[in-house]
Amino acid sequence: MEKLRLYVSVYKERMQSTAPFTVPVSAGAALYGSDILPMDARDDTGDNISDRNPQYCELTVQYWVWKQLLKQTDAPEYIGFMHRRRYFDFSDAHPLSCDNAVKTKRPYRIFKEPDEKTLQCICFSQDKIMSLINGYRFIAPLRENIFQTVLEQYNKNDCQGFDDIGLLCEIIKDKYPEYSSAAEKYLKGTYGYYCNMFIADREMLDVYCSWLFDILFEYDRRKPKKLMYPREQGKLAERLFGIFMTYIRTETDIRWAELPRAHFAGLNGATSNNNSFNRLTYSLFPPDSLRRRIVKKLKG
Repeated sequence: MEKLRLYVSVYKERMQSTAPFTVPVSAGAALYGSDILPMDARDDTGDNISDRNPQYCELTVQYWVWKQLLKQTDAPEYIGFMHRRRYFDFSDAHPLSCDNAVKTKRPYRIFKEPDEKTLQCICFSQDKIMSLINGYRFIAPLRENIFQTVLEQYNKNDCQGFDDIGLLCEIIKDKYPEYSSAAEKYLKGTYGYYCNMFIADREMLDVYCSWLFDILFEYDRRKPKKLMYPREQGKLAERLFGIFMTYIRTETDIRWAELPRAHFAGLNGATSNNNSFNRLTYSLFPPDSLRRRIVKKLKG
């Protein structure tokens, strides 16, 4: 049986696999024009939500993989999701986890591209990855101190005239009340989880995706269509991911770990208004640093 498979979301571009265990997937392929050739792995076959990519972003790939793997009896032991410009960094020998409460790394580092030197630097090999994640059932991106509450950050940057988070919490209370305490704790906390990236064993993949998409589809049913906006469900999924991780960490004995990310600033699509790809900003105000905290406070 295959041990590891990491799916890489790619939008309207083509890329080669960076390792035998990585699978690039064309995200939103149902919306591609005749002038855009999707890759062999594309999210618009079988049971899919590919046409919802403008709202769901990389989640259309996650949904497609989840539904495809449910039919396979020989699915890999571990399944993970990354982006063309964001990989997991596997170089931390002692990551933050249920076994280790000490956080020793920044949430992410910036590289130019995933070339051979960079892949070696982030220990991107199956043997290294399996030695690091073996025994953990759910692996998340390393949480990041945002120096304001998760709810405050969302309402300041993403809320567009409707109480999105309020509706999510209402749905959680109605359908998954056991998660309500974790939702309150996470949204009032100052540590966020980003990028909709994770690695999980097969059972945990099913548990998380069943929970996530049930909530998001109910959100779609309850919120007026005229108030929907681009990338909405992708952004909300990041907050739901944080709620799920908080629940795992505080209310279960599921073994978990958190790994930093590698961001590739030299690839197309990394823009100057996304500070997580800006080397100068990273150098002057690193994530989790006191200097970034001061800047956040001054900006209000």
